[in-house]
Amino acid sequence: MKVLQFEIKKIFSKFKNRMAVLILLVILVAVSMLTMNRVEYIDSDGNHVSGMPGAKSLRAEKNKWKGNLTEDVLKEVARENASINNSTEALSDDNEQQDKAYARKQGISSIAELINNAFSEWRDYNYYAIDNVSIEEAGSVYERRVSNLKKYLDSGEEIFTDLEKEFLIQRYEELKTPFYYEYTDGWSALLQNVSTFILILALIIGFLVSGIFSDEFQTNADAIFFSSKLGRNRAVLAKMGAGFAVTTVFYVVFLLLYTAIVLAALGADGANCPIQMDMWRSAYNITFMEAYLLIAAGGYVGTMFASTLSMLASAAMRSTATAIIVPFIVLCAFPFLSRVITLPGICSFFPDQLLEIYITIKEFNLVQLGGRIMNVATLIIPAYALACLLLWPLLYRIYRKAEVS
Repeated sequence: MKVLQFEIKKIFSKFKNRMAVLILLVILVAVSMLTMNRVEYIDSDGNHVSGMPGAKSLRAEKNKWKGNLTEDVLKEVARENASINNSTEALSDDNEQQDKAYARKQGISSIAELINNAFSEWRDYNYYAIDNVSIEEAGSVYERRVSNLKKYLDSGEEIFTDLEKEFLIQRYEELKTPFYYEYTDGWSALLQNVSTFILILALIIGFLVSGIFSDEFQTNADAIFFSSKLGRNRAVLAKMGAGFAVTTVFYVVFLLLYTAIVLAALGADGANCPIQMDMWRSAYNITFMEAYLLIAAGGYVGTMFASTLSMLASAAMRSTATAIIVPFIVLCAFPFLSRVITLPGICSFFPDQLLEIYITIKEFNLVQLGGRIMNVATLIIPAYALACLLLWPLLYRIYRKAEVS
């Protein structure tokens, strides 16, 4: 235990690593503020209010419609929308008056968006679709979601196998309806920005662990390290333990800090609402909370994979600079490579996709394994977790057998 503590202290004894932690704290505050400003409210005078005050007012308006979105509720939303459209403010040519009319729609905006999605072309969202549907039609949202998918699959716009089509239709039909609804803008804003924060967090963690193994060679302390009684076994394990601890603790603590700041400011309501409230076409039948946990799990595995490769480079190449570059290659260069390679099936399995689970949840990223169709996220997370487990013994072996310079 003391050896592990000593290795962790060595990491943070370096000025560059302490500065990296300070930079991470600044980034945490900056990204949190940007995320909070995603939520905006327009008051009765047409003034735009963002951040915590705006979220508080918007939550109060939207939660007036809290409950199950039954056919009758959907029809009532369509009636309310039509009533506002025919108001004096909405029909005015004055922008300020129109803002006042829009302010009255904020309470039903998320529900109206569901109706818009149901009555829009598959790849062409129509913001005004709700204005052109009858009250009776507005109640058929859930049926249209399934029928629109079937129409899209039969259109030939995308190529899906019969098994994939069957899988998607089954997932759509299995989605529990009517949706439970309440204010979800806090979770929506969090999920939209969390992948960016996780990427920055992963890169900084990779920087912190990059010198754990190579620094012994660069400071010419390797002769002393390997000649000590436990230098080639317990001491090596202590270095690995330090890398694992720093990666895990930093990831969990900073992700929880970011999550707590955003949800404290914007509200944590809607955790158990279906993700389709925000991602209408998603084939993942999960809630906002479950989507967050899936994104967090993918981010952790991706961060651990990049950090492990960084430590492997540190041990094998004896170069901290090389080790620092590795996470950038794994997490930043691969997305550019995926734009060059015209094989989306292969690109879906690149390690950077672990930090893009949010996009995976939105899209139809499917894979067939042993005659079974599954979503990509459910495959790559355990696959890369297993890869990490296999790389740790290799890391131990490489550093344990290192020759003294």
